[in-house]
Amino acid sequence: MPEGLKDAEKCIELDPTFSKGYNRKGAVQFFMKEYEKALETYKEGLKHDPNNQELLDGVRRCVEQINKASRGDLSPEELQERQAKAMQDPEIQNILQDPVMRQVLVDFQENPKAAQEHTKNPMVMNKIQKLISAGIVQMR
Repeated sequence: MPEGLKDAEKCIELDPTFSKGYNRKGAVQFFMKEYEKALETYKEGLKHDPNNQELLDGVRRCVEQINKASRGDLSPEELQERQAKAMQDPEIQNILQDPVMRQVLVDFQENPKAAQEHTKNPMVMNKIQKLISAGIVQMR
């Protein structure tokens, strides 16, 4: 799959408007269970071809998987696999090592009023959503 990802990225590099390149890259990311990245790829492709059904279907599949994690509908095995994969992702590691985000996560557990304030910050919410999608954080 990593070779397929490289091929799709090269395809996009050669022609940034070629929607099949985005579809292929998104599909590889999806099968690698990198749902957030796949979603971003599909959305980028839709900027160039807004009515492309393959890209729209890719967005739908990614959102379904992301929502599955958000609702806690993963089996223990799926959750463990997703968490292990996420812990290898440099972006997730950076979020978890960020002192501000560490405090935000503590506030979500211990200080609901402060947590409510954090939800107003789009950057914080974006990072929290990535942690939720990765199975690192669950909302109940």
